[in-house]
Amino acid sequence: MNPGDPMSGAPLDWIRFLDLTRLEAREGDDEAVAALCHRAIAGPGHVAAVCIYPAYVRLARRLLRGTDIAIATVANFPGGDQPLDQVLAAVEAALRDGATEIDVVAPYGRWMQGDRHAVSALIDPVVNLCAARALVKVILETGLIPSSGQRQALARECARPGVAFLKTSTGKARYGATVDGVEDLAQVLARLRDAGRCVGLKIAGGVRTRAQLLLYHEIVVRNLGARFVQPETLRIGASSLLDALQAAPARG
Repeated sequence: MNPGDPMSGAPLDWIRFLDLTRLEAREGDDEAVAALCHRAIAGPGHVAAVCIYPAYVRLARRLLRGTDIAIATVANFPGGDQPLDQVLAAVEAALRDGATEIDVVAPYGRWMQGDRHAVSALIDPVVNLCAARALVKVILETGLIPSSGQRQALARECARPGVAFLKTSTGKARYGATVDGVEDLAQVLARLRDAGRCVGLKIAGGVRTRAQLLLYHEIVVRNLGARFVQPETLRIGASSLLDALQAAPARG
């Protein structure tokens, strides 16, 4: 197994893959977000990023100054149905406030209704706005896409030039990440890699236990290889998972 692969070490090794997330309140959540930022740096290892609503980006930037923890926020969230000008204005404001990663929801509803230009019409301007300023992760909401063929087709469309990650879910829909959804995205990303493009994978939405990580890890390695298992190409969006990893015994 790859020496850098967290499954070759202790559960704590997974912490560096986490986008530690709090998307519970759009306003008046300053104390909880401050506590989240404290959790992000207080343990035996640092997370990859915190993921919060745009209103708290400036607070997170101040609290995490001097660390290498990325500040992720969301756009077109959670339904993927906001007007383009509203999305771009929100992204620009988040970038000014210090966001370094933008998790934007693809307009999956319009896409499933047959508007095959909806994804490019939104994602391409977001990518252009974020160029050299922030990574772009595109959220597909795979739990609401009914078939493997549709999930893979949407994934191919969402992997626009300049997109750094495809992300399974918002965590706000009825279904979040699933084994089938992760498998579909991993297969699409493997084909992109074989064609010379490296796009990362973020698994989010209901990821709470190390047992789930083991399952998703197996899917990723089988499709993309052990070298893909690094924070630059694999992230886990979660909140309570951090506590589970810190409480888990180290492997002997």
